[in-house]
Amino acid sequence: MIAGLFVFVLYMYFFVGFSQVLVILENVNPVDYAAFYSLAVAATVLSILFVAAAWHSLLKTLEIKTKLKSIFLYTWVGYFVDLVVPCQATCGEVARIYLVHKENRENYGAIAASSITNRMISYFISSVGLFTGILLLLIRPNTVPVYVLNLLIVALIGTAIYLLALFYLAVEERAAAKLTSLLFRVAKALKLDRHLSPDLQERTQESLSVLHQSFKTFRKSPKNLVWPVVFQVFSLILNIFVYILVFYALGIRNLYIDFFIIAYFIVGTVQIAAAVFSVGTLDIVLTNLFVIYGVPIGFSVLAATLLRALTFWLPIITGYVTVQIVGAKKLLSPKARESIAAQQGIEKT
Repeated sequence: MIAGLFVFVLYMYFFVGFSQVLVILENVNPVDYAAFYSLAVAATVLSILFVAAAWHSLLKTLEIKTKLKSIFLYTWVGYFVDLVVPCQATCGEVARIYLVHKENRENYGAIAASSITNRMISYFISSVGLFTGILLLLIRPNTVPVYVLNLLIVALIGTAIYLLALFYLAVEERAAAKLTSLLFRVAKALKLDRHLSPDLQERTQESLSVLHQSFKTFRKSPKNLVWPVVFQVFSLILNIFVYILVFYALGIRNLYIDFFIIAYFIVGTVQIAAAVFSVGTLDIVLTNLFVIYGVPIGFSVLAATLLRALTFWLPIITGYVTVQIVGAKKLLSPKARESIAAQQGIEKT
């Protein structure tokens, strides 16, 4: 992380110049900046609240009692774990499920079903957005380098594969037995089985069976998915709106909507894949993307920095504070996460 920040500072020094950035800052309207950036911060927090509300609605459908306030805090913890531990969103999911179970002692399978369903809704909506971004790039050829289009296509393919895997887990009744068997074969191959309790496989099988039964509840009553979908759509819209507000804060108001959609999905793709290692690299990628779209390099650096403050540093800081509040520090321990994931039986990657 520190190395990434150092690289980005060097990039600013040699390719932009601190003096140019300072001149821009001096000429930015302070009232507009304060108003629009404050709205961007509020929109970021509200988007997380909508994600939490979607999961809370799914938990209520399965009659799992928990407070929206708690789910909101656990969602921040999940984002924090995802950002500091590069494991493609799995670790954050495990952390959230564990915290809900710790609060109400409900079956892991039912909690996991609600969490995975929420993830499926989110990824489906994101795949639609990714597809829209790709179409917009194809409609406006030669506006960005080919590698940007290729990155979005790879992200769309990866999202589709991930969705198919989750869908298989949701609809295939034998998936529980197969997944349990695979998990314990891997544990045996790695000689970890000696550290597992004798009845762990049976309990894991039971949790995964409940997982499948919970998915059946959602399939039988699709209307229970309406509000979670609405909440997730609002969250996506707010996330894209954050990008618009940041540029408005800097006085830039002449960019097309496809620019914000593409920037949003590039940040999401790289940040999920690289997590903490995206520091510096993603900032430079964003800066160059903005320059390609005609934004002066000084403004591009500032916009990239302000956006990363909201999409990376805000979740990191808020998540860290929340981890202290809910007493979930042990979730950062690899051994603890492996133990929790083994109990849940929901390691998806």
